[in-house]
Amino acid sequence: MPNYSVWALGASNITVSGGKSLSGVTQGDGTHLVGETIRLDSRAWQETRIGDNDTTFDDNDGNQVLRGNQSFDGTSYSNNTVVEGEYRLTLRNEATGEEWDVVGYNINEPGQSPAYGTVEGLAFVGDPGAFPPAGVDLRVVGAFEGPGFAGEPTTEAGDLVSPICFAAGTRIATPDGEVPVEKLRPGDPVRTAAGQVRPLRLCLSRCVRPEAFAQEPRLRPVRIEAGALGGGLPHRTLRVSRQHRMLVTSPIVRRMFGTSEVLIPAVRLLGLPGIRSETPAGALTYVHLVLDRHEVILAEGAPSETLLLGPEAARRLEPAALRELELMFPGVTVTRLCDPARPIPAGHRQRGLVRRHRRNGMALTGLPA
Repeated sequence: MPNYSVWALGASNITVSGGKSLSGVTQGDGTHLVGETIRLDSRAWQETRIGDNDTTFDDNDGNQVLRGNQSFDGTSYSNNTVVEGEYRLTLRNEATGEEWDVVGYNINEPGQSPAYGTVEGLAFVGDPGAFPPAGVDLRVVGAFEGPGFAGEPTTEAGDLVSPICFAAGTRIATPDGEVPVEKLRPGDPVRTAAGQVRPLRLCLSRCVRPEAFAQEPRLRPVRIEAGALGGGLPHRTLRVSRQHRMLVTSPIVRRMFGTSEVLIPAVRLLGLPGIRSETPAGALTYVHLVLDRHEVILAEGAPSETLLLGPEAARRLEPAALRELELMFPGVTVTRLCDPARPIPAGHRQRGLVRRHRRNGMALTGLPA
C-alpha cells in the first residue's frame, strides 16, 4: 500500500471573513466560502502520514487513512481514521494577482455526521516550499467539489506543498565541528558562512518512503557531488530538497547582478557537472533548520540557506499573525526570518545564470575549500 505525507495548516490557525468557518454542510463543496477571504495566521504546517491504495489525495475515498496514531491541530486521531480532500478552493491575492489551489483537509472522526460537514485544515498544491504568505487576506474566487469525485480531477499527493529541507546525514558546521543535521537540537549553536555563531531555534523533519520517490519525482533530492560547486565544495556528497537554495559566488554573479553572492534553488543547478536528481533506494529523512533569521550556513562546507518565510510575508504580516508566529518560534524575530540573507534572483534570471556557468565551464563558488 502506498504511503505519503500531507502537510496542512489546522483550522485554528486560519481566519475566514464574515464569521464563517472552513466547515460547512453544503455537501462539502466549499461554495459557502466563495467571496470570503481566508487568512493564514501562522505557518504551523503539520505533517500527517497517510496510507492509501493509490497516490492521489481525493474526496470520498475510504482507502485514505491515517497511518498510525497522530495528532492534528491539537486533536488526537487513531490509526486507520479515514481522511479526505473534501473540496478545492482557488485563493487569490488581490494585490498581486497570485493564486493558489487549495484542498480542504477532512478527518472523518467516528460518529461524525455528516462526514463532509467538518474541514480540519487546508493543504496547498504547488512546489516544495511554495506555501502562501501568512497574514494576507486571500479571496476565495472559486470552489469545487472534492478532487477525484463528481467529475473533478484528482490531486496527486506529491503535488501538495511540503517544506524545503536538508537530507539527514548532512553535516552542519558548528563551533565544535561538523554535526549531522538530524542530531542538532533547538538551542545548539551553528556557524554561518560569515563565521558568526547563531542558536538553532527549531528542527522540522519529514521521512519520505522509497515508493514515494518512484511515484513523485519532485520529492527526490538533488545530489551535489563532492567538489561540484567549485573550491573543493561540498567536502562530501550533499543531498538537499529541490527548492533548497545554495549560495552562488562567481564573477558571472557580479556581472549579472552587481553583487558577489546570490541564492539559487538546487533544482536550477541540475545538469551542471556533478549535480543531478537522485532516487534513493530506501527511505530518506529531510530536516529543516530555523534560526532567528534567514541565514547562510555551511552544509558539508558548502554555503546553503536556513528557513526563509518569504519577502511578501515580511511586508504583509499583521500584528496578530506576527505575535502568533513569534509564539510558534520562541526567541525568533519573525520579520528577520522573512528577510532573505542574500539576494534571490527571479526565476528567468536564475536560469540565465546557470546557462552562463554551463557555457563558460565556471565554478559556482569561489569560496576557499
